[in-house]
Amino acid sequence: MELTACTFDDIPVLAKLNKELYEDENNDNIPAMEILEERLRLSMEQGSKAFFFMMDGEVSGYALVKTQTTPYYLSHFFICKDMRRKHLGTTAFQQLLEELNTETMDLDVFCWNQRGQGFWKSLGFEERCIIMRKSK
Repeated sequence: MELTACTFDDIPVLAKLNKELYEDENNDNIPAMEILEERLRLSMEQGSKAFFFMMDGEVSGYALVKTQTTPYYLSHFFICKDMRRKHLGTTAFQQLLEELNTETMDLDVFCWNQRGQGFWKSLGFEERCIIMRKSK
């Protein structure tokens, strides 16, 4: 696996992968592609760094990290469906930490995403807060 830094030219591909991430998370508010692209552009303009995870020259996932916070905040982390269950997520995350020269990072996981919670806990993450919402 190879980690490749993204540029603004990569935003359309990042937005497509971001949409897949929203769908995988069963997010209840999936924005249109134009909005995803604009959010990614704004985030990168503000200092966030995006990376593709590459296997054999093909994009197998991506990450978006807010590096303007301490500790860094992992906004997006996605492994393509056809590349899962091959330990690529673990490898990609370790390479991401090395690339960013950090051992500490924050992230959020939806409470209904048990698989995601298990993955992050297996990498040493611990719960720090619960975000709650009242609807209607």
